[in-house]
Amino acid sequence: MDTGTPRRRDTLLAALLAGAIAVAILVTGQTDEQHYSLEARQRTALAADVIAGASRGTQGLVGSLYLAPLPTVLIIFVSLLPLVPFTPALSSAVAAGATVCLAVYINGMWRRHGVRAALRYPAMLGLLLLPPVALSIQSGQTVMLFVALVVCGAGALTAWLREPTLRQLALSALLLGMAVATRYQGALLVLGAALLVAMAAVARRRSWSFLEATVLTFILPAVYVVLLWIGGNWLVLGSPLFFLKAVSGPLALGTADLRTILTWDCPWLLVGIVALFALGVPVASALARARRGALLHQFVAGAAVAGIVAAAWLADIPTGLRTAPLDVRRVVRFLEDAYPNGTFIVTGYAGYGFVEAAAPDPQYHWVHIMHLEPEGIAKVLEDYRGREVFLLVNAAETRDRWDEVGLSWQAPGSRIPERFLFARQVGGWTVFEVLREMP
Repeated sequence: MDTGTPRRRDTLLAALLAGAIAVAILVTGQTDEQHYSLEARQRTALAADVIAGASRGTQGLVGSLYLAPLPTVLIIFVSLLPLVPFTPALSSAVAAGATVCLAVYINGMWRRHGVRAALRYPAMLGLLLLPPVALSIQSGQTVMLFVALVVCGAGALTAWLREPTLRQLALSALLLGMAVATRYQGALLVLGAALLVAMAAVARRRSWSFLEATVLTFILPAVYVVLLWIGGNWLVLGSPLFFLKAVSGPLALGTADLRTILTWDCPWLLVGIVALFALGVPVASALARARRGALLHQFVAGAAVAGIVAAAWLADIPTGLRTAPLDVRRVVRFLEDAYPNGTFIVTGYAGYGFVEAAAPDPQYHWVHIMHLEPEGIAKVLEDYRGREVFLLVNAAETRDRWDEVGLSWQAPGSRIPERFLFARQVGGWTVFEVLREMP
């Protein structure tokens, strides 16, 4: 049986090995033409606004269902470290940290079930070499944060099923609750896990009061996260369910269905592959429950390592996430040339891309407002007297429209205010001129 010192030494060695591999992946992915994901760019700019105390930062932190707040909060924490530049690489650091934590957790879980280091360390290498894992680290996607939270939460739940201790139940509840604040689809996993917990409590023939207490203890962290999210929308945006507009809009127009909502930007296939890889050994242990099971553990671990390494070199595992940055430079240049005296208002999360594209040319004016309201329009007109003011609206009837257009009058069935005059269509964006009131 392991003593404390060898266990700590192995954990430290595993962390150093996984960290070195993650850093190598991160460094080799940085070229002269850095290709960060759209998510990384938006979250980093949003985090900068939150730190600066900008109103669009507080609105953007809680106002999106698809840009759930936890990854942005972690980016803010990383940015507070000394000598850390504020670039999309902060999102890459979060992805790398989550991957390292996942690898170390799997190493410790396998060690407790008797798997030798000769299999555990190649397992970590194979995991980090998976194409979507390396892509998440290099491009700054938060895929691996969600995968790590789900797989580690499932591992803790597996440990609780085998030996019901409050520590493992609380750990699983906490990790899966945090997964909800990373991808809203994590709520499905919380509900499924809560049902599993209830079934296990019934199978152990405990009292109904024990069953109720156990299930409530498990789902409380996720409920707390959701209530914080709802409260943030209520306090900041004036509507407790504002962040659901990204779902209600497409559903009302018929441009999205339940399947799309449950799968959008959620790496279900990658979650399943990593979970099968990580939990194969503890499941084999639960099935064996005998001394001869040690041989079975080694066999299952070897098969898992072989499978994950083969997948790393042969398989193209989709994550379902967009990796290309928002291409708005052409739209920016066209409008700046067409209206040299123009000031352009962009709203929602797409505004970060427009402001970034226009940054090298400060003589043009781009105003980014997360959620446009009448007083916001009045302030822009006051600040830019003598200039033509235009508003850009995403014209596509898709999920992106509702997540990027922060306009209350863009709800289904609503009409465009009379002071917004159609000017032209540029790519996928409709341009309106904001008419000034007569004196």
